[in-house]
Amino acid sequence: MAAWVDSRTGKLTYAQMQAMMATEFGGMNEVLADIFHQTGDQRWLTVAQRFDHAAIFDPLASNQDSLNGLHANTQVPKWIGASREYKATGTSRYQDIARNAWNITVSAHSYAIGGNSQAEHFRLPNAIATFLNQDTCEACNTYNMLKLTRELWLTNPSATTYFDFYERALLNHLLGQQNPSDGHGHVTYFTPLNPGGRRGVGPAWGGGTWSTDYDSFWCCQGTGLETNTKLMDSIYFYDNSALYVNLFIPSVLTWTQRSVTVAQTTDFPRGDTTTLKVTGAGKWVMRVRIPAWASGAQVTVNGQAISSAAGTYASIDRTWASGDTVVVKLPMKLQVIPANDNPSIAAIAYGPVILSGNYGSETLSTTPALNLATVKRTGTTGLAFTATAGGKTVNLGPFYDAQGFN
Repeated sequence: MAAWVDSRTGKLTYAQMQAMMATEFGGMNEVLADIFHQTGDQRWLTVAQRFDHAAIFDPLASNQDSLNGLHANTQVPKWIGASREYKATGTSRYQDIARNAWNITVSAHSYAIGGNSQAEHFRLPNAIATFLNQDTCEACNTYNMLKLTRELWLTNPSATTYFDFYERALLNHLLGQQNPSDGHGHVTYFTPLNPGGRRGVGPAWGGGTWSTDYDSFWCCQGTGLETNTKLMDSIYFYDNSALYVNLFIPSVLTWTQRSVTVAQTTDFPRGDTTTLKVTGAGKWVMRVRIPAWASGAQVTVNGQAISSAAGTYASIDRTWASGDTVVVKLPMKLQVIPANDNPSIAAIAYGPVILSGNYGSETLSTTPALNLATVKRTGTTGLAFTATAGGKTVNLGPFYDAQGFN
């Protein structure tokens, strides 16, 4: 198949190839660069670079935001490919393209839940409150942004910003994409962010409704399947001397190279504590991500405090023994996340979790005016809150659990 792609595209002039790429063609540079990495055959890198889309890459190489009006999920796979091409060539321009694309998208085009796009397209930079519609946040975009995030973190594993975003998008967007009451695991294409919005209700042309067994065939069904088979992806990474703990998810890591296992126990994000128990011995470093939102975080090893600061990796360099236990406490508090283009429109978060109101079947014509001072947690073991909005008491809970109501 790759040879066929080479044969066909090799007959095109540069101008013809660039014109062809004005349509959606997926991550061809990523796939072909991967073949190069696997085979070492320069032919496949040459074909990968044939898919470098100048109209997209040139502005990003100069850190220019020219995304307005572009079909969003057409672009993100190209950026992943640029990152893979950087690994293949060492050419810094590819790294600049991927990093700048990530920074621009996260800072100027992403909603509080970590998703991006409206009606499948990027809008003007910082146009967030302007586009709170039924057709926001295509799931494929976020799936691919997580892939790009992993790629970029691998080039700079001391930067916690990458997995802060990964956590935000995974928890608040992709976990809620699947319908938990559906035995067939149907997913939604868009995640509506309009006042009174509801998952599974939206423009059918783009899959705002829930998928079906036989009558829908969207890109987000494919990536939705992948998302829910990759929940363990990126919890841990290791190199020759260190283990990185990037995500707080119950899991067991078997580190065969060192004959070590690490068992992570947590009810995060419902709770603020994660316990990591080591089995096996040896000298190595454990690096635990302390999110930027976790001011006052505490890390201990067998009860002994370890230096930790929000927005860094807590570094534990020791000779480990079986039974050594690391406890990570990440204090959560309420925070307001204002829209870039209108600070009077904001999301409410508790730690990394975006909260949403339960309005039942009530229709909302405007954004509710919530009194932040009235937000109160109703228990200590879950993420249930109440607040006053528009003179009424409203129940609040995690946006990822907002299913079956407005």
